[in-house]
Amino acid sequence: MGIDHPRRRAPPAQVLGLAALANGGMYGILMITVAQLLAARGVSELRIAAITGFATIPGTIRFLLAPMLDVGFSRRTYATALALMMAGLTALACNLLGNLTLLPLVMFAGMACYYLYTPAAGGWFSQVINRADEPVLGAWLSASSGAGFGLMPALGIVLIHLLPFQIGVGVICLLCLAPLILFAFVPHEPTPTLGFGAAFGPLWRDIGLIVRDRNVWRMMLLFAMPCATFSLTNTLSGIGSADFHASEAFVGVVGGIGGTVGTLVGALTAPLLTRWVRPVLLYLLIGVTGALFTLILMGMARTPMTYAVAMIGENVFQGAAFATALGLILLSVGKNNPVASTHFALIDAALIVPISYMPVLDGLGYDRGGILGNLGVDAALGLGGSTIMALLFFGPWRDTVRAEAV
Repeated sequence: MGIDHPRRRAPPAQVLGLAALANGGMYGILMITVAQLLAARGVSELRIAAITGFATIPGTIRFLLAPMLDVGFSRRTYATALALMMAGLTALACNLLGNLTLLPLVMFAGMACYYLYTPAAGGWFSQVINRADEPVLGAWLSASSGAGFGLMPALGIVLIHLLPFQIGVGVICLLCLAPLILFAFVPHEPTPTLGFGAAFGPLWRDIGLIVRDRNVWRMMLLFAMPCATFSLTNTLSGIGSADFHASEAFVGVVGGIGGTVGTLVGALTAPLLTRWVRPVLLYLLIGVTGALFTLILMGMARTPMTYAVAMIGENVFQGAAFATALGLILLSVGKNNPVASTHFALIDAALIVPISYMPVLDGLGYDRGGILGNLGVDAALGLGGSTIMALLFFGPWRDTVRAEAV
């Protein structure tokens, strides 16, 4: 990977963020392209949902696996190895479409690599860039992952149909791995990971310091609350035709291209706003503004154009929220942190919590009150969660927190 010069500087945060194109792309192949190929083979939607649902389980337990990233090898090595394993497992999954017993296990392993890649790369990058650049890095990691997820499945299905199947799969995986070239230009982190021989004592001591840090728990609570989840991006695609009278093709284009563009716009706008607004406050403002946008949608006519506005707008707010959240996580990790990847993964895992329960609550709202109930529940929970967390962070009884993170 090259020899690091003592004064070697890391590439700009915008360039480092492109590393997430790799895992975002392969995540899209595993979750979307494999599902498309299974459906083409006549596999039922219920069976496909069960397979993809099982594959996402590692996301809920990644903080238990993340300590391995801070022991033995450098985070550069772990990030590279995880990307290569993810590519291999993605290719294997595409070749196991007829084996519905082994396929879920392979996808589970591939998704475990996906969920560990970001803490490995994020823990590494957080140690080699300037603190002021961390919100920008968070934004570009979020934007690149979203771009990879949105674009690679579309490109992948075309390549699979245009080329012989094995060659098409190989080209897809190589394209996903291409961003790893930038690893050659990134210096090693200044604080080495702990050695295997004497790792466990210092490792558990440092992890103990993390879990006793009230600021860490407050950040986790912030992300676990429904402040800025915008889970409507997941539910709107299923009701576009019925409630907004849009064709399936229109729903697909708006959800795919429009959603991806909206995510990129939101993610890349967020770091610009941190020049004037502190990150925690920005995260809460995104939640409040997005909830108000959702309330406005309740008064609009149920037309395809309204659907487009809703889907793209919700993706803009979601992209901005996730980018700001990643920036906050990087700020929380700090410098010279021997357990940077564990710290990153522990807080990052909290982001998955509302993604798990909000679609259920939104669905209950739809079941009881149709589209108005769906939008109303999402907006009310967003406003309520943001208000509670604003009082916790900025109310008169707030504790002292790191100035950089607020």
